[in-house]
Amino acid sequence: MNKKLNTDKIYEAMEGIGLNRAGLAKKMGVSRTIVTSWFKGDKFPKPDKLLKLGVILGLTFNEIVIKMHCVSEPVIAFRRKTNRKTKDVHIERAKDMGRLLELLVDFLPFENLEHSPTLKQPSLEYQYIQKVARKIRKDINVSEVKPISFDMLIEKFIEFEIVIIPVLWGNKEHHENALHIYLPSSKTTWVFLNLDSNIHDFKFWLAHELGHVIAPKLKENEAEDFADTFAQALLFPESNAKKVYKVLQKLNGARAKINKIIDYADKHTISPITVFKAINAYASEYGLKNIDLGNSFYAATTKFNKKFYIVSERLNDSNPYTASDYIKISKEYFETPFFDVLKKYLSENKKSPGFIQTLLETSFVDAKEIYAELTQ
Repeated sequence: MNKKLNTDKIYEAMEGIGLNRAGLAKKMGVSRTIVTSWFKGDKFPKPDKLLKLGVILGLTFNEIVIKMHCVSEPVIAFRRKTNRKTKDVHIERAKDMGRLLELLVDFLPFENLEHSPTLKQPSLEYQYIQKVARKIRKDINVSEVKPISFDMLIEKFIEFEIVIIPVLWGNKEHHENALHIYLPSSKTTWVFLNLDSNIHDFKFWLAHELGHVIAPKLKENEAEDFADTFAQALLFPESNAKKVYKVLQKLNGARAKINKIIDYADKHTISPITVFKAINAYASEYGLKNIDLGNSFYAATTKFNKKFYIVSERLNDSNPYTASDYIKISKEYFETPFFDVLKKYLSENKKSPGFIQTLLETSFVDAKEIYAELTQ
């Protein structure tokens, strides 16, 4: 275990509000035996219990938990939803998921478990990222002016031995739309992708995750900035941005410019925001005046997005998902070995649906259905 409860701080807080272990257990909705096992270090509370413990005692996560350095601790990167803040409880939950993924490593079909190619000295410099994006496009045999397809991106994931884990996390309920977990001890990369997402954003997240894979030296905000800029350069390179910038200069009025950007976005199956940011990144690099379209641009983008199905609807013809549908679609469209690996693990180990519930961050009802499908 790479973390433990700060029992001194917890006891101090309990004493301050007149709680003993029995009282704490009652407020937590667990048995006194469970609380005792937490305090002895035999077990560690799940993220939701840590959150509740903090609320009851008026303590922050960092006051409750003592983090212990561990070189093999899962490395986490989130693709967060807009305006959603990553909290300590999110990070710990993701690390718990990573520790469960470690149990599946021996069942992976990869023969060599080699490192995917990584950049020697990753940089946020514009021309450097454009050069990296051009190389990746050359590797997948697509010119700078052509759109990159979903299949091309997925093939790159397969080549890099990245395990894709499609999930149905809802359109608004979850904290993140993608979760990247790197396990240093096995040198494996696992990427959770939310299928309940806009199709144009989904392509961006695929490219974003590739950015994390090729630049593992970067951490936290720098890593996110690189992955975002790389995805933008990969999906809409400088040659395209230059062309569209010149076209926009000849147009009068914001509406005409917005329509032209949306037209290019539609042709490339990417978000108009990706096109817009790529154009202005190009302009900034060459000392040109940025394009300013005001709030009407984002309103037009929202309207544009509403014309399309989210990924999960498109993949299953808008039908409700069964566990069988979910597993079949994951294998068929993403060529992921994840569910075969999970099935083998479950066949050799006595685990309950709760294992799947924690691993996939899903409801217990859905976990039971997936468990039944994999163990029948």
